[in-house]
Amino acid sequence: MSQPPELWRSIAALLLRADIDARISDVIACSLGGNNRIYRVETTAGAFAAKQYFRHEGDSRDRLAAEYTFAEYANTVAPGLTPRPFARDPERGVALYEFIDGRRFQPGDIGAEQVDAAIRFFRALNVSPMLGAVKLPAASEACFSITDHLAMIGRRIDGLLAVVPRSNIDAEAFSFFRYLEDVWKQLSASIRVDASCNDLDVETPLATSQRCVSPSDFGFHNALAEPSGNIRFLDFEYAGWDDPAKTAGDFFAQLAVPVPPEFFGRFVEEIAQSLTDAKRLSASAMLLRPAYQIKWCCIALNVFVPVHLARRKFADPGVDENALKQTQLIKARQLLNSIDTTAYGLH
Repeated sequence: MSQPPELWRSIAALLLRADIDARISDVIACSLGGNNRIYRVETTAGAFAAKQYFRHEGDSRDRLAAEYTFAEYANTVAPGLTPRPFARDPERGVALYEFIDGRRFQPGDIGAEQVDAAIRFFRALNVSPMLGAVKLPAASEACFSITDHLAMIGRRIDGLLAVVPRSNIDAEAFSFFRYLEDVWKQLSASIRVDASCNDLDVETPLATSQRCVSPSDFGFHNALAEPSGNIRFLDFEYAGWDDPAKTAGDFFAQLAVPVPPEFFGRFVEEIAQSLTDAKRLSASAMLLRPAYQIKWCCIALNVFVPVHLARRKFADPGVDENALKQTQLIKARQLLNSIDTTAYGLH
């Protein structure tokens, strides 16, 4: 489908801003991206990726600024592991990046080799001294205490319960929201009890030295395998400073390309080497692991929240809303059914 002339003009301006002498031959919409619009830009100097960011009055996060700033940092400390950023246009909400010609990962693809690649990327982001890291913002929904983690997930559930059902699938989902709320109340109370048993203060914020630079939304759903075998990580609009326990929780709870749970302990142990107080990280990551599975139930259900559904429709104007909601509700139910809270020492 031919793209709007204003998009072509914006991309042409970005090429000039990046000092790339090239003529555009085509702008092709890609299937990648669930929140924004991504295009392959064919030029006389090769292919580039253009990303057009979602904007909405109900979503105040500056996605372009967050991702582009992080991409600049990652390109410095972890060259070759992320797309190189070339130029951005904050006014039009478009940025130009290196185009990665790679294969998307599928469920069942992830083993020790891939997990090790993710660990290397995380550790590269958290080298010492972390040149430029001080300029990075806090991650989206950053958590620096156990109470922060619990409150963040509670807000997500409250957001679901605020949805006004407008169809049969909405009403079906709303019943599930209430059940999810009941499960969360019991689990969050158990986490507080277990925190006390493990001498973890739920209120005290992490010291700066215990925080990490997190890619956020980190996992192989946001990665491509190049023909050489190199793995490139993508999508950093939520990235920034955060609790490494949150990074681990998200990494093992994301739904699209699951990471086998047997790698959890190894992942936490390895990322702890870049940080201080490995013992605390291990305890809090294990404690919060089922909480992040609840969080990802909520993420699966985001399509029932109007602003999140608007973002999906922005990325894919032809999406079938009813079918999408059905699919995401099934995913959330499956994930909730898979959570075995007794495996984590919870009461």
